[in-house]
Amino acid sequence: MERNRILVFGLLLVMVVGILISLPAVRKQISEFLQSFQTVPADTGPKLADRESDKEVCGICHSDKSRDFNKQFQHAPFVKWYCKDCHAPHNVGSGKHEFVVDLDQLCTTCHFNRLDETEYVYQHKPYLLGHCTDCHDPHASDYRYLLRTSPNTLCTACHKLDLVYDFPVKHKPYEIGACSDCHVPHASKNRGMTRLPGKQLCFTCHYDRQNELLLPVQHKPYATGDCVNCHGAHATPGEKLTLVPGNGLCLSCHYGLNEKIQAVTKNGYVHTPVKEKCTNCHVPHASAKPALLPEARTELCYLCHSAMRPDFEKASHHPVGNGLLDCDGCHDPHVGSGPNLVRKAGNDLCYMCHLGLESTYEKLQHATKAEGKGGLGACTNCHVPHGSDWKPLLMDKQEPMCNGCHQSIAKARINHPFGDKYTDPWRGGTLHCTSCHGPHGTEHEQFTLLKRTELCLKCHSENVDDRLEIHRNIKPRNETKPKTIDTEVPPRENNRTGVINKKAGT
Repeated sequence: MERNRILVFGLLLVMVVGILISLPAVRKQISEFLQSFQTVPADTGPKLADRESDKEVCGICHSDKSRDFNKQFQHAPFVKWYCKDCHAPHNVGSGKHEFVVDLDQLCTTCHFNRLDETEYVYQHKPYLLGHCTDCHDPHASDYRYLLRTSPNTLCTACHKLDLVYDFPVKHKPYEIGACSDCHVPHASKNRGMTRLPGKQLCFTCHYDRQNELLLPVQHKPYATGDCVNCHGAHATPGEKLTLVPGNGLCLSCHYGLNEKIQAVTKNGYVHTPVKEKCTNCHVPHASAKPALLPEARTELCYLCHSAMRPDFEKASHHPVGNGLLDCDGCHDPHVGSGPNLVRKAGNDLCYMCHLGLESTYEKLQHATKAEGKGGLGACTNCHVPHGSDWKPLLMDKQEPMCNGCHQSIAKARINHPFGDKYTDPWRGGTLHCTSCHGPHGTEHEQFTLLKRTELCLKCHSENVDDRLEIHRNIKPRNETKPKTIDTEVPPRENNRTGVINKKAGT
């Protein structure tokens, strides 16, 4: 209740004060009271209210100016007919536009708040020369700031931009003629008479781009605030106001890539985005990833090459995407001398990582005679480049792979046992062809991992019987299962005694 009474009393007090102030006698007393605090002596000059209009004198001849009173915006001295604020009286009929001071200093006698701009580095030429009336009408105008014509035509009357006017992409302020959104009309501390320097000006509208300043990898023009290195301020032929359409803008700075593209255009391969649009793979301003990529290298490739992802999830695959290797380890993301943008052609690509194989494999018949899907001696005759269900990146299980070429051995009635049913006594695991042979080459005949006698003894120790069981892989006719036959141990030297096995012969 107490609070309500206070509110009601306050409202009544405000109403009473308002009524009193509205009375003429009260207003007069308040005015006299305030004037008693004025520090300016009364004899310093006539008050504005006491000033007589020049209409009776000037209006006799200059009646033609009366039509300017119908315009929306009017200069204060003009609307009150204070002609002598700017003009000095002259002889009737002389036709001279005499002024109280030199014309180039006249405006600043009232608009002294503009004097500081005379110290700025960049000045609009009409302002520098004091030719204010080049842009402003001194009496009245239908345009704000007493401009002589609309803003979108006033600037272009002097600043001819015919070269860019017909470009398809226009900056919105330029398109609607709002030049002063970016430029100050009199003087500026910034090049181009801009309101703010560099990217600060752009951020006044494009504020959504400011958060990119926090990202660790920044495009140099963006980091330094030189937006106009890539974008036009008025109109351009390129998308998003880029100075050059397509990839021409990027290649104008990254000329090393341009030379590379030119070098391989006739006989090489160019990545499609490089032909069409660099921003399919790179962001133009800033990124959290190296090379201004929107995603990690391998993940970026998957955006287009998604069919490749399952290959790298198979049992055997190149270590791509786990920090050891990325797609661009083998493929150049821009241009390549070989198909699929590989960094080197043929087996040379594999030798980039698999060091040392070149010296052994190239001497092997696999390299000199074997021809398959990949071509003569190609690694891809046996291996797939991305991922496989069979180690090491084989196109099929090891035995079928070897048997595909070595059919005569595979069909032999008597041969060494191998396959899932047999264990490698030397190194463990399944006994494969590669348990004894090096598929990329060795210094021994038939590229065995060791000399043949030494190799056999890795599994068949020196204490073995003089007779060995050799398994038949192929079931003979009319037999229910493969049989074993006995054979003699080949002549060898006893490792401990140095005695030749006499049963086998000398």
